[in-house]
Amino acid sequence: MRVLLIDDEVLALNVLASMLTKLDDIVIVGKYTDPEVAYQELSSLQVDVILLDMDMGPIHGIGFAEKLLAEYSHLEIIFVTAHPQFALEAFNVNAIDYLLKPVNMPRLKKAMEKTKEKIDLYYEKKASLIRTNLKLYVYTMNGFRLLDFQNNEVKWRTRKVKELFVFLWNDRERKVHKTNIIEELWPEVEITKAITLLHTTVYQLRKTLKEIGAQNAIKLVNDHYQLNISINSDIEELEAIIKSGELTPVTIERVLELYEGDYLEKDGYTWTFHVQHRIKQSVLSFLNQYINLAKKTQMPSDLIEKCLEKMLTLDMYNVNFMYQFIEYYGRTNNIIKMKKLYEWIVEIFEVELGISVPSRLVHLYENYMK
Repeated sequence: MRVLLIDDEVLALNVLASMLTKLDDIVIVGKYTDPEVAYQELSSLQVDVILLDMDMGPIHGIGFAEKLLAEYSHLEIIFVTAHPQFALEAFNVNAIDYLLKPVNMPRLKKAMEKTKEKIDLYYEKKASLIRTNLKLYVYTMNGFRLLDFQNNEVKWRTRKVKELFVFLWNDRERKVHKTNIIEELWPEVEITKAITLLHTTVYQLRKTLKEIGAQNAIKLVNDHYQLNISINSDIEELEAIIKSGELTPVTIERVLELYEGDYLEKDGYTWTFHVQHRIKQSVLSFLNQYINLAKKTQMPSDLIEKCLEKMLTLDMYNVNFMYQFIEYYGRTNNIIKMKKLYEWIVEIFEVELGISVPSRLVHLYENYMK
């Protein structure tokens, strides 16, 4: 277990280092009296656990620990301090232990054994994921669900933790400034409080992702956040099919299967509406292209019916889709279904909207009925 020590008192550092050398499986990779120097050199060291003083002049241990974990979420933090009053805050930043000075050997040994168990579990899980090459999976159509590496749905600590993940996922191709996140997730909260809420929510999200085996899942660079994790999703598969332009029964069946509902429909996030509209229109266009092709090439008629049903479900007031559906039933001589469809159209226009059925629909229907 590779250990880094940070304390602004040289004597305290040397005493702690001497005690640690008497324990098994401990390698001290560095001792620092200046936290900022330790932070700058951390990337070049392979560190498992940091033993950190709480009171280091102008730098407070809690804030410094948050800074460390923002970039190195796999680290374990053990506070070593003469101040018992910060214990609750320490565990709020997910510190694994809190040792009071002067540290006695049995207490130090117990803390390091507990830490080693957790680190060993982390490396075991990491190795397992590398061997199986598994990825997380996101369902976005109809409502948002995240599946972990074992295909279990992730449970969120709060609704805001989930929304923050979805927000970052929605903008996964770019870095998002903290101001943009605050404007969307906490638009009516005073800015100082909103920043605190953001930091707390980011911390809880990191913790949730770490627990399922996703390490360093969120990058923070110059106040910009970005997901740093490989995830498969239904929306990426859907958009890949549409981009391919392959209008075959197999691809159409898959599109109909994937589009269970609108993008993040059940979650009700206002900031997704423009994406939701774009995806819906691309799917409608794709299905419409297939229908036009199917008319010319005698493709399966039952699939045309499924497409038309989906299209009217997504855009129930679209007169062109209604026209195509009447035409389809007329062309296939399915009078019973055509009558039911027309009755529904009449109810939509005359009962729900309070207007007459468009004349082109009336004429088409009457011509087929004759």
